[in-house]
Amino acid sequence: MGNRSSNNQHSKIGQEAKCPNCDRKFGPSTTYFVLNSHIDHCLLHQQPIHNVEFQMPQTQDQLGDNYIWVKQNNQWKRIQSQVNGGQIYNLSAQEIKNRSFPEKQMWFNLQLEKFRIPWQLGSDKLNVNLNDLLQTSLVSARSVNFYKEVKVVFQNDKVQDAGGLLREWLTLIFKEMCKDIFTLTETNDVTYKIAKKSQYFDLAGLAIAKALFERMTICVEFDRPLVKKLLGQEISFQDMQHYDKGLFLSWKYLLENQFDENQLQQYFIICKDDEIIELKQNGADVLVTNQNKQEFVDLSIQFYSEKLITQQLAQIQSSLYKYIPQDFLNIFTAEEFEMILYGVPIVDLAEWKQHTIYKTPYAENSQQIQWFWKILSEFDQDQLKKFLHYCTGSYRIPVNGFSKLESNRGMYSKFQIVPIDYKNSNSFPIAHTCFNRLELPKYTSQELMRKFLRSIVLNDLEGVFGME
Repeated sequence: MGNRSSNNQHSKIGQEAKCPNCDRKFGPSTTYFVLNSHIDHCLLHQQPIHNVEFQMPQTQDQLGDNYIWVKQNNQWKRIQSQVNGGQIYNLSAQEIKNRSFPEKQMWFNLQLEKFRIPWQLGSDKLNVNLNDLLQTSLVSARSVNFYKEVKVVFQNDKVQDAGGLLREWLTLIFKEMCKDIFTLTETNDVTYKIAKKSQYFDLAGLAIAKALFERMTICVEFDRPLVKKLLGQEISFQDMQHYDKGLFLSWKYLLENQFDENQLQQYFIICKDDEIIELKQNGADVLVTNQNKQEFVDLSIQFYSEKLITQQLAQIQSSLYKYIPQDFLNIFTAEEFEMILYGVPIVDLAEWKQHTIYKTPYAENSQQIQWFWKILSEFDQDQLKKFLHYCTGSYRIPVNGFSKLESNRGMYSKFQIVPIDYKNSNSFPIAHTCFNRLELPKYTSQELMRKFLRSIVLNDLEGVFGME
């Protein structure tokens, strides 16, 4: 979140500060211990903000809070969702498997909540260094119980974590992993596959588990075969087009056509990194024919999706299943699991606006609010995602949409816009990602507001929560 604090909890904050939730002010002589204790207490007893005016017109084409985003025929749509948790709570994993996606998702979340350790019993700290992010994260994560509340501490950073830094940590480590242990697939999609052996696949499994447990999304997408392996499901031939489109098309052509074996001259081997790998015993001596080509394709798929990454898969699965039972994951299809893990890849500005609340004197018809949404309407999708990340700590929304944005500890916390005075010394909006809250200065003109909002999306503000 945006508040700055010190690692020395008994030192004084040195300047006036206020709680981002209740606006209580604290003088310069307040200790960090008192400030942080109040913030924790405020999170526990979080109530709707008083004097909130939410005046968005409810037209017939707008949905209430009970909806869910689903991907159908490669298109994202919002559908009404009325799911009764009490009716599905006691169903077994096998019984819920044949239910609808909204029912599966609610059942999954309800089951995971049984493992949550109340924050009153203490939290664990994840101490990381941005200069050695993966190594320090791995070392610290091994001593953390991810069923507990986890507070992220970036060394040499005074940001007080009330939930926002966990989302930021997830974003940073997955981006770093994509530079090191994952690589882009040979497809038209921006998805990633396992690149090499590394100890950090243990960390990948833990991070996926924590994201699922806290209902947070991750910022990268994995290839379909890897997703299916995490679910404990078999890889199909069609899945491989999401791994390597060239390989898939060559196998497809092989299977659908008849060949002169002498001209084909393909043996049961794969050449990779100047090494010849036999797909079966004495494979270098077994010629691929029209009769055995299906076996060749099946063994090739098994090699790329399993044998080539056996160790890495085992590391991810072991860490993931430590916190998320495999039986729970197996209830989802790959497409359903991807929706939960990645969230919605588009930012629907109308939906965002529909599910935003304002603190007095701001209201839906306030001049600054009208400017705000007008300026955001000028942003492209990449810019909207960057601004969403600035406000919430995530580039994507969960499948439950803006109506069910959450703060930490699983509490619903809709996006809020709060007025603050415009100051020449600090004119940027201040984001409190732990509360999905944006403090928007009372700018005197639309051009002035545009200047600072555009500055957020045109500059790299990653790791900055507010400009305090």
